[in-house]
Amino acid sequence: MKKLLAVALPAGLAILLAVWASGAIRARAEASEARLERARLSRAFAERAALGRSLPPEKLPEWRDEAQALLRWYFDELTAIRNRHPGAAAKAAEAEPEAKKEKDRAVREEFQKYAATRFALLREGRYAALQSAADAGLRLDVLAIEPGPSPDGGAPALRIDVALWGAPRYAERERSGEKTTTRSVVPVSFRAVAFRFADAAGKPYGEMSGGGEPYLKLADPERWVEDFPPDVLFATYWVDLFPREAAKVELELDASARLASGAERPASFKLAFPVPDAWKIPPGATYQAEVRQAPAAP
Repeated sequence: MKKLLAVALPAGLAILLAVWASGAIRARAEASEARLERARLSRAFAERAALGRSLPPEKLPEWRDEAQALLRWYFDELTAIRNRHPGAAAKAAEAEPEAKKEKDRAVREEFQKYAATRFALLREGRYAALQSAADAGLRLDVLAIEPGPSPDGGAPALRIDVALWGAPRYAERERSGEKTTTRSVVPVSFRAVAFRFADAAGKPYGEMSGGGEPYLKLADPERWVEDFPPDVLFATYWVDLFPREAAKVELELDASARLASGAERPASFKLAFPVPDAWKIPPGATYQAEVRQAPAAP
């Protein structure tokens, strides 16, 4: 009996080890295949989006339909990949030093929440541009203009949500000791933003302008939500409420994209809106004309 146990026990352990190793190999292979399929899906999405964003800005209803159809296709394909590879776990966030976590906790939480709300907008089929403009191969959508409390003090202000399609990106790798960190870099900057007002008679009334960088800019959304579609950069501006005399506003946003050669390619977007009363300062209030900015993502 002892001799039998002496033979059976090592054999059993060897079988268990072989089963575990086989399972681990299959899990790695499944995870690898899932990553490849996701990469192919991202490339296909970017290629299809390039065709869609070439629609003329004046054909806004067609662009709305195209964007919703493209996003619906993307999330259907993503669900199919997950169903084919149920054992492929989602990519875990990289650990950071505790001191850095504490220092950036509030900013990180703000960006995480912002990414989650933008992702829900895309996934739930609620993406719809109010106005759209195109230049230099890029497309800017204004998604919402709503009054609300300013994040900088709580005073009444105006929130403007935009999305930029077609922003180029590349992977940047940084090596520190034995560890290599990879992050996505989007070589697009917003140079200037201006609001030009006209009164009810159509005469110029005034202008509010400032640096183009928004209060929040989600340039690397996959960092916060792994399933985020590529090719879309979200941004939010907070500005003071418009003057009482404004009946129409022209929004001009200047951007710049860095090409592979290192040269800068400018892009300028112009959109016009009627100004409802909700966007204006209350009667008797002072017009401040301020564009607010926030720290960059950690």
